[in-house]
Amino acid sequence: MTVGRGVLQGDCLSPLLFNMCFNNFIQHIKAEKYRQFGFSFKLLNPIHWLQFADDAAVITGQESENQHLLNRFSIWCQWSDMIIRVDKCSTFGIKKAVTKSVQYLPKLLISNQLIPKITIGESFQYLGRYFDFHMSNDNHKTELVTLLNELMSDVDSKPLQPKNKLLLYSRYVLSKLAWHLTVATLSKTWVTENIDSIANKYIRRWLEVPISGTLSTVFLTNNKFGLSIYPPSVKFIQCQTVLRKALKSSPNESTNDLWRATSNHTNIQYDAYNSTKEVLKDFRSGHENKLLNQLTSQGSFFCSVTKFALPQLSKLQTVDGSTLYADLNGFKSPSILTGDTHRPDLLLSCSNGSLYVVELTTGYETNLKNNVKRKKDKYRELLRQLGKNFNQVKFINLSISSLGIFAEECYTFLDMLDSIGLDKNHQMYCVRKMMTIAIRTTYYIFCCRNKEWENPDLLTI
Repeated sequence: MTVGRGVLQGDCLSPLLFNMCFNNFIQHIKAEKYRQFGFSFKLLNPIHWLQFADDAAVITGQESENQHLLNRFSIWCQWSDMIIRVDKCSTFGIKKAVTKSVQYLPKLLISNQLIPKITIGESFQYLGRYFDFHMSNDNHKTELVTLLNELMSDVDSKPLQPKNKLLLYSRYVLSKLAWHLTVATLSKTWVTENIDSIANKYIRRWLEVPISGTLSTVFLTNNKFGLSIYPPSVKFIQCQTVLRKALKSSPNESTNDLWRATSNHTNIQYDAYNSTKEVLKDFRSGHENKLLNQLTSQGSFFCSVTKFALPQLSKLQTVDGSTLYADLNGFKSPSILTGDTHRPDLLLSCSNGSLYVVELTTGYETNLKNNVKRKKDKYRELLRQLGKNFNQVKFINLSISSLGIFAEECYTFLDMLDSIGLDKNHQMYCVRKMMTIAIRTTYYIFCCRNKEWENPDLLTI
């Protein structure tokens, strides 16, 4: 078979021959004059030539030194009769401007052709990993969400039984996400809130599980009446566990140093596992305990209802056909309507078929907007599911600072109070009371730091 350009794919000999040939150039630039460029200390001006098959990345401290290496590379390619695809190359530059680093557009040539530049604020991809000036993972996050939506939608459209759709999800869909979940620096919280919610939406649809139903049983093994599947967040932890273990057990000392340098609070949770089986075992054990606690609490609840509460059952938080659900003792739990995955602080079901979902968040003043956005993203799918059972669903994003400052989004809370019949005086009374509790709580926490906490009445201390 005649190969016009590139490395022949699908056999072991072609990459080996290419590496043997290219090794001449690697040995050439390892010379001392190319490694230091006149500096007496190597650390002052590091030179890196990263080569993976026919993909190369050249990293230098100064633009002129990068150009010098590219010139040597161009001469070597002419000697070895190799062609450089300049249109597939790109340059990315960072320089120091006064007291901070900024991205700039370097001017580098190879074979007398200008190498395309990465636009300010844009990213480039090397070996499947995106890099930008801020070292963010926005591209990986966008691709993950888009890819999972496309794959799940494609599986959903097939004329298959739900069991076969779950089999495709478990064996095909999750494997397609593995690369992004391995190389991208993501948090487990982000994966749980943004990726798991997409997968769970389709799993509920295939199994006809309502939003108030739990998926804990589904995630158990077959011998425990489950379906032996797991959400993408578990796959993410498995990928990170494999990555961390590879760094730790690598025969290369530099790779071991990288593992030690990154053994911080973010990666400790992944270093605790020795294998992917341990991750899966820990996940399913958590759901088994969760189901056990639910069954125990439900049994205790119904015993209490049977013994004490049946005569008063018609009076439980119900006024004029409206029902209040709150995450407090003595109230109906919001999980009756929302399930256990996302449980807001308060639900108000009105007689006209409307449902108010109230979520309270307290934090620093600088995080008010971030808290509002985070809670919107977290409850978006839940609100969509609840909308199927109610005429109207309104989300009250009640974000308050530790000093009693309300976020701009909190005007919806006043609209809710107005719609249920509270006049202006009562509305202002509620707002003032909430501000008072926030300030008193902050003061109490400040006074009780490093001390034993009690449970006082905050309105009287």
